[in-house]
Amino acid sequence: MSQRLVNHTAVVEQVDLYAVVSPSGKILFVSSNSFEHFGYMQDELIGRYMKDMIHSEDNFLVESYFYNDHHLYPCAFRFRKKTLDYVWVETTVDFIQNKIGTDDREIIIKMKMCDSIPYWPSFLMIPKERFTEMNKEMPLKEDELKMLELLPSPVFISVHGHIRYVNKSMVALLGAESSKELIGRSSFEFIHEDYHEITKTYINRIQNQSFVGLIEQTWKRLDGKHVDVELKSNSANFNGENAELVVLIDISSRKKFQKILQKSRERYQKLIQNSIDTIAVIHHFNWVFMNESGVNLFKASDYPDVLGRSIFLYMLKEEQQHTKDSLERILNGDSEVEVIKQSWITFSGSIIYTEAVCIPTTFFGEPAVQVIMRDISDRKKTEELMLRSEKLSVAGQLAAGIAHEIRNPLTAIKGFLQLMKPSDGTDTYYDIVFSELNRIELILSELLLLAKPQESVFKSTHVRTLLQEISTLLETQANLNNVAIEQHHEIKDLHIKCDQNQLKQVFINLIKNGIDAMPQGGKIIIETKVEQSGLIILVKDTGKGIPQDVLKRMGEPFYTTKEKGTGLGLMITYKIIENHNGTTHVESQIGKGTCFTITLPINKSGSSNE
Repeated sequence: MSQRLVNHTAVVEQVDLYAVVSPSGKILFVSSNSFEHFGYMQDELIGRYMKDMIHSEDNFLVESYFYNDHHLYPCAFRFRKKTLDYVWVETTVDFIQNKIGTDDREIIIKMKMCDSIPYWPSFLMIPKERFTEMNKEMPLKEDELKMLELLPSPVFISVHGHIRYVNKSMVALLGAESSKELIGRSSFEFIHEDYHEITKTYINRIQNQSFVGLIEQTWKRLDGKHVDVELKSNSANFNGENAELVVLIDISSRKKFQKILQKSRERYQKLIQNSIDTIAVIHHFNWVFMNESGVNLFKASDYPDVLGRSIFLYMLKEEQQHTKDSLERILNGDSEVEVIKQSWITFSGSIIYTEAVCIPTTFFGEPAVQVIMRDISDRKKTEELMLRSEKLSVAGQLAAGIAHEIRNPLTAIKGFLQLMKPSDGTDTYYDIVFSELNRIELILSELLLLAKPQESVFKSTHVRTLLQEISTLLETQANLNNVAIEQHHEIKDLHIKCDQNQLKQVFINLIKNGIDAMPQGGKIIIETKVEQSGLIILVKDTGKGIPQDVLKRMGEPFYTTKEKGTGLGLMITYKIIENHNGTTHVESQIGKGTCFTITLPINKSGSSNE
């Protein structure tokens, strides 16, 4: 992401400070060492405009430089420090496309601090003093003009833009046969009209003997072809007149190559921005780059919500140390690739699960970590469902084994009791024993339901009668626990097709759980109503409520909060409702109670209002 600063005599690799600005010149971000170089803290610069921080004489140059897409050399200007004096900085720029914010792109400024005004190119073999001490007593000498004639770089001298002298290289650059075709003409004839205004300002500054930096322009040759040039100018005394000495560099081929590189960079940026995976860069454990998919993944409104912030800010605490260790191994060179999984809290408060591949990279020359992150929330939910299904399978196999082992001795007991029963029927205790044995057989049949689906006997059942029978059955237990059972039915003569015994088991489980949740007494309310989705049966209690972490695991086999519970009751309940093509939903509030909502399909022809 960092780009080398190019000098005229050497490649400068140092970057002292960097900033991000909007196309309007507003500073969006600046590195933390801004205090060291300028005396400003980060928050004192962020939000200000570059034109307010740059010397007024340099603003025109900076504006023309920052909004040109291609730069072969850095731009030097004066930046105002907090002490109100100015310091010279040499900068290069880069661009970032932005699809989320209001601006279509952002400008990265990379700065190198300068002790003095940057020097002229080394190929201009004239002492620097000749161009900094501008006065009429020091005109260009004849031997110096001869030296300009021999220079391989195009040079011309003009007065207020009117050409007075050109060397051989300048004649060749513009496709002229001799200098006579150029001398006396205005330089504006050859400069593309897009650059006329800034050239006028440029000339005025030279005439006022003010410092001017490098600028890029497009010139038109005599044959109509265009050539890209870079200009470096200074004041000179030519035949007693204050003139502009201009050195040109033909940068056409390099600009073509730079345009190719720019297109390649844009394609790379599009690849990153349009990736469905999150691509980000972590520097000092802070997000310093993130593509659009990442901003959407964390449900942020824009890039500033994420960039510059710690990666641990929204990561679950129990995973932070493991992630930190993995990133440190990358930064220390102990590992080239790390694959880690994390859980995050998004800006909307939801939890997402991600898997990230981490590889080493650099950020402005410093070690950093590039992260390719994928949302695996759906995959994790699928894995949890598969695990739950596996538990159900194990529970079914266990239930089948238990039912089989109990049925064998139960059959023998019933057989011998039949033989022992008096033929005259006077002993009523045998009837009670047989009734309880039949109840055991029914429970065993329901256990076998876990192992394999049994053919349910669906027949038309009166809903109100079914619920009243269950209430009557559990009324004694409810009274012992000081619990009242109330029923409210919107439609009193309502029939549904169901397996009566299985539905009885469902509501027995729910009502028993409600009674257990109210050791100090309370109320259980059973309501029925008909909606478009089907028959709605609500079973409410006024108990202590269920915590959210327990609520998430409701229905898992062998998961229970009761001291003597088995964790199978609700699992059987959910499975019975599922077999009836219904749904079960539970809501609970601590201290207020729990409500189970069961939705079942109804036989519409079998219902009527009283």
